[in-house]
Amino acid sequence: MASITWPDFEQVDIRTGTVVAAEAFPQARKPAYKLTIDFGPLGLKRTSAQLTKLYQLNELVGKQVVAVVNFPPKQIATFMSECLVLGAVQDDGTVTLLQTERPTENGLRIG
Repeated sequence: MASITWPDFEQVDIRTGTVVAAEAFPQARKPAYKLTIDFGPLGLKRTSAQLTKLYQLNELVGKQVVAVVNFPPKQIATFMSECLVLGAVQDDGTVTLLQTERPTENGLRIG
């Protein structure tokens, strides 16, 4: 894996947010959900997340997550994704969400 510099890392804007809505996304090529996440002062952002193996829709609402918020929007099927929720990805594609050890304010920068 290639090394990056500290300035490279500083360009990645990773923030805490809370899922305020989750819905099925049957149009996605791989099983996924549509999430709306509250990033506090940064507002609401939407994303598609392949979390269907470990998480049910009803358990995602209210869950605090960690996401990259400064990627350009990306078209995924019929949906525009505005951020990237971070998770640990197993070889079979199962994603375990990354979360803070304790609840935090939405929008805090991860560094």
